[in-house]
Amino acid sequence: MRHATDEDIERLELRVGRLLEIGVTSASVCLAAGLVLWFVLGGTAGVTLLLTTGLVVLMLTPLARVVASLVTYVRLRDWFFVATTVMVFAVLVAAWLLKS
Repeated sequence: MRHATDEDIERLELRVGRLLEIGVTSASVCLAAGLVLWFVLGGTAGVTLLLTTGLVVLMLTPLARVVASLVTYVRLRDWFFVATTVMVFAVLVAAWLLKS
């Protein structure tokens, strides 16, 4: 079993940071544009879709972070962190499904 080195962890943190930044920025752009259009055009189907997309992207961002970590740990063959990340993924999915 190979454990992650400091360099591996640093690369993971950079990737996850970029992923979170992209997710939050994308969600913010969709929500801001949707709100502006809502006030200008009213609640048309396209505006509602834009707002819904922003919310879904925002909700999926933490899940994407866990998936990115899982892929990295599998590549590193660090099975302890693979198992831990799978458990976190299962809890996130269960919480998301139970809320809906």
